This record gives sequence, structure tokens and C-alpha cells, in this order.
Amino acid sequence: MKTLKADVQAGLVGNIERRALGEVMADMLGLAKEALADGTDGAKNVAAVLTAATFEDTIRRMGSELAGVQGRPDLADVLAALKKAGILQGPQIGIAQSYLKFRNDALHADWAKIQAAAVASCIGFVEPLILQYFS
Repeated sequence: MKTLKADVQAGLVGNIERRALGEVMADMLGLAKEALADGTDGAKNVAAVLTAATFEDTIRRMGSELAGVQGRPDLADVLAALKKAGILQGPQIGIAQSYLKFRNDALHADWAKIQAAAVASCIGFVEPLILQYFS
């Protein structure tokens, strides 16, 4: 019990939780890559949903943990908070904002508006964020 208490006080439990979340998010992106490699429209759609959900979860968790965002504001507001806190900078802001439409299209099953290249691009944006903030 003393060791557990010391770990909690040292912040190690939070680090373990953050790493575990990072692994889950990375696994989702791995599944998205596998689906995307299939090359079919159905697989592209699966990859889009996995990627969009991971994008949103990553941004929301970053907002909560790094920029003090509370509750569940619009994702655009979370991006603004990350920009204000200096977490996302320069071109990262515009790129992240461009994925808001992709996220909406994917999570609302508007398949005709989703291209495989957009899915792959979003994966390429989210992966480094997970590595930097959740590993």
C-alpha cells in the first residue's frame, strides 16, 4: 500500500494511464491503416471512422490534459485552446482545423465526401501527436 501511495503521489499512475491510452489510440490507427490498405470503399470507410474517432479523442485529451479544457466544447474550441496554450503551433493549427470537416463526414457516414488520401493524411497527423503526448 505504501508503494502504491508513493506511486500515486509521484504521478506514475497518470503516466501509466496516459501510455495505455496512447497504445489504444495507436492500435486504432494501426487497424485503420490495415483497412485502408485493403483498397475497397467499405474498408476506406472503416478506416475513416477509426481515424476520425482517434483524431477527435487525441485532440480532446490533449485539450483536457495540456490546455485545461473542461467539459465537452466544440472540437474547434478545443483546437483554439491548444493554440492559445502553445501546444499546437504554426501550420499544425490549420492542418488540425482542416480535419474537422473530415471528422464530421466520417462520423456522420457521408462516405461520398471521404477520400482515402484524406484518411491517410489524418493518420499521418495524429500519429506524431500520440507519440509525443501519449507514450
